[in-house]
Amino acid sequence: MSLLLAALVGLAIGAVLGGLGGGGAVLTVPVLVYLFGQSAQEATTGSLLIVGVTAVIGALGHARAGNVRWRVGAAFGGAGVLAAYAGTLLNRGLDEDLLLLGFALVMVLAAGAMLRQGEPRPRHRSRAATVAYVALTGLGVGFLTGLFGV
Repeated sequence: MSLLLAALVGLAIGAVLGGLGGGGAVLTVPVLVYLFGQSAQEATTGSLLIVGVTAVIGALGHARAGNVRWRVGAAFGGAGVLAAYAGTLLNRGLDEDLLLLGFALVMVLAAGAMLRQGEPRPRHRSRAATVAYVALTGLGVGFLTGLFGV
């Protein structure tokens, strides 16, 4: 693929990431695999780098606007980093077709959850329950991030 095509696709994915947040990363892995011929393992690694850089840039704007809950983000991110390492280790040992099938299944489940979701309801939890919820969610998201690159 030409450098110009890579730049144009990169701009398009960047625009989607900017508009939808990290969830827009579901486009990155398929583009890297099917358009640029990378293996699933290469594509998930590349996706992590692409999404990580764009997420930091996007977070800077939100931080300047005062929209970042730093403690929650640090707890979520800290748990996620540990689990992402475990997901990455599993990624290296999986067959490429199985990895892409798992990636597709996660995309379908996420789409279904988004379609089923109504208005967000405020949840009233104790401080300890909130910390546990954030940590467990961070572990799950981190693991899927390391495994699938999104």
